[in-house]
Amino acid sequence: MGLIKHSISFSIATLLSRVLGYVRDALIAYHFGVSHITDAFFIAFRLPNTLRRLFGEGGFNAAFIPIFAKRYRESTERAFLSSVFTYYTLFNLLVTLLGIVFTEWIIRLIAPGIANKDYFELAVFMAKFLFSYLFFVGLSAFFMAVLNTRGVFFVPAFAQAVFNLVMALCVAIGAEKFGYIALVTGVVLGGLAQLLFHIPSAYSHGLIPRLTLERDKDLNLLLKRLMPALMGFGVAQLSFFIDTFMASFLALGAISYLYYANRIFQLPLGALSVGMANSLLSALSVGSDPRSNTTLAFRFVTLLALPASGGLVVLSEQIIALLYGRGRFSQEDILIAGKVLAVYSLGLTFFSLQKVLASVYFAKGNTKTPVFSSLFSVISEGLLAFVFAFVLKLGVVGLALGTASSSLAGFLFLLYFWKERHIDGKAYWASALRGLVATFVMCLYLLLIKPNHIDILYAIPTAGMLYWLLLLLLKEPLAYLPLNLFKGFIKKLGNP
Repeated sequence: MGLIKHSISFSIATLLSRVLGYVRDALIAYHFGVSHITDAFFIAFRLPNTLRRLFGEGGFNAAFIPIFAKRYRESTERAFLSSVFTYYTLFNLLVTLLGIVFTEWIIRLIAPGIANKDYFELAVFMAKFLFSYLFFVGLSAFFMAVLNTRGVFFVPAFAQAVFNLVMALCVAIGAEKFGYIALVTGVVLGGLAQLLFHIPSAYSHGLIPRLTLERDKDLNLLLKRLMPALMGFGVAQLSFFIDTFMASFLALGAISYLYYANRIFQLPLGALSVGMANSLLSALSVGSDPRSNTTLAFRFVTLLALPASGGLVVLSEQIIALLYGRGRFSQEDILIAGKVLAVYSLGLTFFSLQKVLASVYFAKGNTKTPVFSSLFSVISEGLLAFVFAFVLKLGVVGLALGTASSSLAGFLFLLYFWKERHIDGKAYWASALRGLVATFVMCLYLLLIKPNHIDILYAIPTAGMLYWLLLLLLKEPLAYLPLNLFKGFIKKLGNP
């Protein structure tokens, strides 16, 4: 159960981060609504934020963790750590500087539809400053990978919460007086605070590297694995650029609707799948039982993703209204963003399973298959999004439908090429069936009570409780985990 404990620790910290991320986004929605400022800002923030995912929970972790774990077992990790840190920092600095120099061309590439719109120059101006955030968050990703290998998951996950908190404060204090400057300042200061938050924990574990130009013996191995890993996660991140690229040709606000809805969608996705994927990668990298851990990860993620997906589909409009429906965020904005969120949520379970299965490949040193899977998924998304949005005239909702559909394509690709299927299929499908039945009943309950945007404050907890009780009635073994954890807690209180 250590795998689940690490995953829960990561998920709790990620959940706190997402909550503060919501506060940040709610403040942006309140002060700027859906406007040319938000479209420009979300375009400008797209590239450094996507590279954050690439350098963070993405390619670097997948390539670095197995090698560093091996060196740590051999007690030879110090030289490798310092060598990687030096060259990683230099590379990160180079990418940041190139981004600042070629900002205008990058914006024209990822959002060509705004080139002739009046907020193009604003997007370029913002992006030049936001690229500095990439340097800070790149170094944060390095310490995140190192700490994860040592079994520290809460601090790296909560570091993102520090970023969200600092940015939220900047928007709350400076939006009315300084306008969009508060957005830019919040990102830069938040990135710096996020990096500094890792330092005390890294120091206490003796993981502060030194600068050296010496090339460690495993540096070439890391680069060999890193290139396809970065390509794989980079291809996966292309889905964000596809949405931005196509949305730039739609009416003003399309980019903002996608952002606001996707941020809510990322809450369960980040809290569930990323935490489990990182925990599974670390567990498999140190030689844990692959069959039991993989089966456990699949069951755990499925049982949490199914009700999250169903709840988001049924309550999408009410959730948008509760979280964003104030200030300059209008009723029309609520309706459109709600539809986008509902469609995004259809792919939640498959996105989650895709991340978990990809970690199995990475733990085995296989970085090529996830690359091709991501490429297949992105191609599927591009074609489907174009058909839904422009041929079938579904607009911004069609873009979200293309994204949701691609999740199934990517997962099936990984599943097809999974040769060593270390999983108990009978146990998994039994849990999945119980989860589907419980989710169906839970959704019926939500449809019957028809909660408004205020009522969902009690409707969501009661629906979650109903889902859990149904799993207990269906005798799902993992449903007893909260009870076992509670008993263990009570036992510790009695015997400190």
